[in-house]
Parts: sequence; structure tokens; C-alpha cells
Amino acid sequence: MRSFSLATLSAAAVAMSTAPAAAQRPAAAPDIAAIADRVFTAWNNTHGPGCAVGVSRGGVTLLERGYGMADIAGERPITPATILESGSVAKQFTATAVMLLVADGKLKLDDDARTYLPELKSYGRPITVRHLLTHTSGLREWSNLVAWQGWPRGTRLHTQSDVYKIITDQSALNYAVGDHYSYTNSGFLLTRTLIERVSGMDFETFTAQRIFKPLGLTHTSWRGDFTRVVPGLAQAYRRNGNEWRLDMPFDNIIGAGGLWTTVGDWLRWNEHLTNRTLGTAVVDSMTRQMRLTNGLEIAYALGLTVSKYRGTRQVAHSGSTAGYSTYLARFPELGNLSVAVLCNAAGAPATALTYGLVDALHPELARAAAPDTVSLSLATVFPWRGIYEDGRWHTTSTLDTASGVLRFNGAPLRALRNGTYLAGNQVLRLDVSANGAVRTIRSITSDGDSVVQTLRQADPWVPTAAELQSLVGRYRSDDIGVTFTVRMANGTLVLSPRSGVESVLTPTYRDAFSSDGGAVWFVRGKGGAIREMHFGESRVWDITTVRVP
Repeated sequence: MRSFSLATLSAAAVAMSTAPAAAQRPAAAPDIAAIADRVFTAWNNTHGPGCAVGVSRGGVTLLERGYGMADIAGERPITPATILESGSVAKQFTATAVMLLVADGKLKLDDDARTYLPELKSYGRPITVRHLLTHTSGLREWSNLVAWQGWPRGTRLHTQSDVYKIITDQSALNYAVGDHYSYTNSGFLLTRTLIERVSGMDFETFTAQRIFKPLGLTHTSWRGDFTRVVPGLAQAYRRNGNEWRLDMPFDNIIGAGGLWTTVGDWLRWNEHLTNRTLGTAVVDSMTRQMRLTNGLEIAYALGLTVSKYRGTRQVAHSGSTAGYSTYLARFPELGNLSVAVLCNAAGAPATALTYGLVDALHPELARAAAPDTVSLSLATVFPWRGIYEDGRWHTTSTLDTASGVLRFNGAPLRALRNGTYLAGNQVLRLDVSANGAVRTIRSITSDGDSVVQTLRQADPWVPTAAELQSLVGRYRSDDIGVTFTVRMANGTLVLSPRSGVESVLTPTYRDAFSSDGGAVWFVRGKGGAIREMHFGESRVWDITTVRVP
């Protein structure tokens, strides 16, 4: 990739003036350095973490710049040469490795994954290689599973063999294969092993020889050994009160994430995708969006999302691991504009920072129309007030009318002219069954899919001591190899997967609780005795544990 100084930007803009109208830049070449300085103002400091940013168009590097510190204690600033971690942006490289094996004739995307991974259980419909790469396999998320074991990421060393076993130990899926999209790193971790078995090479060696070295990505490698000393690597941080604390990913889990790289290498990578350097079939397959079994086309392709931003096509992916936050996007209709943002602060808005640059470079892009709202009738919506159970992962939501303001999970509700509602940016539809007995809220996802939440009761459950005591006991899950203990403590229920680890259960509706962002609910058998305890959250929909003596 060619690198131009800022002084040559106006010449580059003139050279592009013959491009199609949809791809033209504004007539006056913007001062991209000044734009970046403005967008990254909050991160331009010498006492905290920050971001590296790169921008290119049509293969010409327009900007590579650093803001903030790569090492606060060492007083080392972030520069374009600083190495940071990718988060899930790494998934497109794993998908590329698979597509290279497809091009070699060694496998097909629609092959049953069990052909190469026989340890994977049979769940009725076959899980294909394509399902693994598109988050449509139904596989449970490994990091949630180990957290329920009492060992969240960062509390002990997790290895590929560890996570491979817990993924393949699962007796059930979140849903029937291909029916839904549910983001899960598990598919990509299984894919790492698949690549090694099919290629006969270590995953890191294969990707280095077939992708990184041929494409000149000289600063890109995997975190296969987190103890390895990497010159130029930025430390990752998380804010704790008024100070920054180190927050590094201390495990050797790679393939779904775990890629060390620079903004310059990312810009080169995007240009190779644009030019189809690795082959048209390889690259085009990566941007072919997945279809669910009901025919719905989703945004996710192979390790990439394909969507629209302000009316223009973008091919992108975000990333977040420990204290790293990232975004890599390319905009084919904007003269093949590429933006790479790598930050070393947990929660840094890498996506918003990317869009801030795009907005400044292309103010002519269409703005979203204002919602067509109408007056909201409190009386009309009041019957829906209460606690709702999500029909997929069983977490709860609240439609509240406190102080005369309708709020859904804290976001003010607005009525739309078409009869639906807005809570923040979430579109909701309120329904009632024909007999009036069941009230639901249907939330529409960005892919056009929908999730139904059912009203369980108007007010949060306030259990008696006797009701809580009936839930006390031991519950076994063979899927994660844990026997949980539920006990009473200070008038509340406490859940423990192992000694020294406890979570408080907060009542929601009868026999159901929230805990650490997930749902816990109990199921009664004949006679009303408790026989099962279940867990659910967005990436693991329902795990059953059985009560044991």
C-alpha cells in the first residue's frame, strides 16, 4: 500500500475526481489530521490509554496516527507502529483460512463439521462449517459456560483443549441448527481445530504462511502464548473509579480473537480484500450473507458483517477483548474508504469513533429520518406494565410507569404512527392474545428477526422465607461438570458453583431470579416440589441442572 503525506491529499482528491458519483469525495480535500484530532480529542492525552487510527482510500494511506498512551507507567505513547489486540475482528482471518482450504479442495463450507470434528455431538440437523463461521450453529458460548463453572475469563488460564472439551461436552444447543443468529465464539474455536486437522499444520503456522507473510502483514501474529514478550505491544486498561488498571487477556484462546496487529496492517488487509488478492472465490464468499432456515438473510457473512451505514454499504467487524476495543470497516461505495481503529481502553467507543471520521469525511451521506412519533396514551399502554420473560434466553425486562413516564428497561417509550413503539433505538410491538389472557412485547432485531417477551406479573415477586427455603438444595449439570449449591443468606438466596464463588439471586417473577446479568429459574414437578434449576442469557439460552440429594 502506498503512503502519502498530508500535503499530497489534495492531489489525490483531484486524481479521484473522475470516479463514479457515488464514490466521489467532497470537492475540497478535508484536513483529515484535523478531523481525526477532533474526533479523538477525548483520547489525546499523556496520562491514560487511547487509540491508534488509520484511514485509506483506494489503496492510498491518508492517515496513520496515535492518541494516548500504550504504556501509562512507562510513558510510552501510542503511535501508528503500536501493536494492539484485535478482539473479534480476528474472525475474518480465521474465516479466510477456511476459504483457502476450500480453494485447495480440502473441504466445503456445507460439509458436516463432524466430518472433521467427530467429538462434536449430533444434534439432529448437521452443523456445517458455514454454520460455525456465521453464528448460526446454536452452539453455546464457551466463556459463559466457564463463568458458570466459577472460572470467568481472567481468573485462570484457559487453553484450546479446555474450551474444545467444554464446547463438545454440551448435550444441547441454544436452538435448532440454522434457525437463528446468536453470536458465539465457540464456532470459531472449533474452526481453529478444524483448520489444523485439515491442513496438517498448526493454526498459527498456517495463517502466517498462507495469509500474513504473502500479504505483507509483517506486524500481525496470534496471541498463542500470552507470556510472549512482544516489542511495541500496548498494555490494555480498564477504568476503576478515578484510575486506570491493567486489563490484559491472560489466556491462549485464539481464532475467535487474540490477534496482535497494527492499523497499517489492517489497512493493507482491507486493500487485499478489495483487490481479491487471495482469489475472487475466497473473498466473495466471505461477504456472502447467511440465510436462516426460514429464508431470512442476516447481516453476518463469514467473519464479517455486511450492512448499510447512512445509506452506503459497509463491510466491517467490531472487537472487544479485556481492555481492547476495536473496529475495522471498509466502504466500497466511498472510493474504497477504509478506517481502522484500535484502542487499549475497555469500553472505548471504537465503532462510534470510526463513524465520526466517516461522517466528517462524507457529510453528504443521508441522515436517518426522524421517528414518526405520535402522542403516547398512558392508559392504552398501562395494561402491559410489568415483568416480562424473554422467550429465548429467559432474562427479564420491565415496562414501568413510575412517575407517570413509560419506560422499557429504563428507556422512555415513544409511540410510532404505525402502532409500534420505540425504546431507545429498539422497535417494540405490543400484542394481546385473542382471549386477552396473554400480553407480549415483540422486539424487532436489526436483521428483521424478532424476540417475544411474555408478561409474567405486574410487580416483582416478593417471596416469603418459606418460598425461598423450598428452592434451597444442590443441583447438578453434567454439561459443565458442576454441582451448584443454593442456600439462604441474610434473607436472600445465594448460588455457588464452587467454594469461594457466590452470586446473589434477585427475585423477578415467581420461582425466577436475575443474577450477574443472566436469568435463573426453577421448575417444579408433580406435587409442586422443585426438580430443576435453569440458567439463561443471551449467548447460552437454557442450561438445565437437576436437583440432587
